[in-house]
Amino acid sequence: MRAVESSRAHPSWPAFVLLALVTAAASCGSDNTSTTTPSTPAGTTTETLTGLMAPQGTATRTFTASQPGTVTVQLSKTDPALTLGLGIGISGATGASCLFTQTVNTTAGAAPQLTATVDPGSYCAGAYDLGTVGQNGVIVTVTVTHP
Repeated sequence: MRAVESSRAHPSWPAFVLLALVTAAASCGSDNTSTTTPSTPAGTTTETLTGLMAPQGTATRTFTASQPGTVTVQLSKTDPALTLGLGIGISGATGASCLFTQTVNTTAGAAPQLTATVDPGSYCAGAYDLGTVGQNGVIVTVTVTHP
């Protein structure tokens, strides 16, 4: 038995490769108007801590920055109104402690009182007593906005 080959029924490899190259070249014109939009970084997260702080105490919150960016810390409210320390820093290994690396003495306000640039990682922020908190404590609200 003999096989019959027909050059018309099956194009040869060189012809197939040539056809593929011509098709690819035709689709690669310089008049391509589509654009690639860079991905937008994830937005920021706002966390609020409200609690009763005892005399000589602290009120801190740990948070994770998921990408590099800016962190803002705001002492939003105290009741009663008084001056406290406000800080941002590095969270301890267990998350139970906060080592403030940047601090300010402030009263509550409508705008952030601290701003820091951070890399991705674990951080903490909060308020602490400067000796102004009475025996009944103080209710504090701290707002942290981070990437």
